[in-house]
Amino acid sequence: MKFRTLLCSAALSGVAFGAVADSPSGTVNFYSSMQLDIVEPIIAAFEERHPDVSVDLLYSGSVELEQRIFAEIEAGSLRADVIWAANPALFLNLKDAGWLAAHETEHTEAIPEGLRDPDNMWFAGRVHNMGVGYNTNLVAPDDVPTNWAEFLEWGPQAALASPLHSGTNFNMMGAFVQHDGIGWEWFEQAREAGVQVVRGTGDVTRGLVAGEFAVIKGIDYIMAAQAADGAPVSFAFTTDGVLSLPSPIAIGAGTDNPDAAAAFMDFILSAEGQQLLVDQHFLPVRTDVDPPAGLPSPSEIIALDVDYEWLAENGSELRERFSDLY
Repeated sequence: MKFRTLLCSAALSGVAFGAVADSPSGTVNFYSSMQLDIVEPIIAAFEERHPDVSVDLLYSGSVELEQRIFAEIEAGSLRADVIWAANPALFLNLKDAGWLAAHETEHTEAIPEGLRDPDNMWFAGRVHNMGVGYNTNLVAPDDVPTNWAEFLEWGPQAALASPLHSGTNFNMMGAFVQHDGIGWEWFEQAREAGVQVVRGTGDVTRGLVAGEFAVIKGIDYIMAAQAADGAPVSFAFTTDGVLSLPSPIAIGAGTDNPDAAAAFMDFILSAEGQQLLVDQHFLPVRTDVDPPAGLPSPSEIIALDVDYEWLAENGSELRERFSDLY
């Protein structure tokens, strides 16, 4: 993974949050595109440890959440105290525009440099991988796609969520477009082969579980959770690269409750918070927390290189071109 972050003057950092107050209180307005079954246990655990703090969650899909954030900014006031979303480009744009606040956290040393902003504007709260999800009733072990060209061979039995609605698929689209061996040609070939495009990650996952699709662009932790619940699905890391996507978390520059916002962010970055994510099949962002059983360590994963700054600058054009294709 490679983050090409924007260099900003100190004025863009807003208020730098240091040590958290001993007893934070009040409300944290929390904006997130993380699925409810992921964030609700984290919120519950945090509120148990900080009974004077209430977390008010605004949950939405990635694209809709970004639209909400930019609408608030255009109106002159970002309501979010803490933002946690799947699209790193969003946070580069927010940082560049001065809508994030730097946060000095005790957990910095446990998080690799590639998973945090050099100006402490955001930290990866989790890492997930997009590769090939497949239905084990429909795909024999020897037929599992090992690369993205083989994925296309499944034609109408293959599917992906739309990059117009899914933040992870938008980043995957950007990774493909930037990759010399894949490019826009892959999407053109996918359309010709009849690969299906559905609205969101939940839709494509449900189709895989139901046997409507044989293979999908799937996400590691979702496939692991479905398999643990007895669904006939599994996950494969492609040899030509998966999208290894950090999901940044940050504090809004205009927060009215910096102490509670900092406490909540620190809890997610702590070993305890990261273990809650590992228990839900996520790779941890900390080097001192073990990955879920059966999943490789980040160093063992072949990841597509992504220039997130380029994605932040060209997102509208990418979405428009995909819309023209489909």
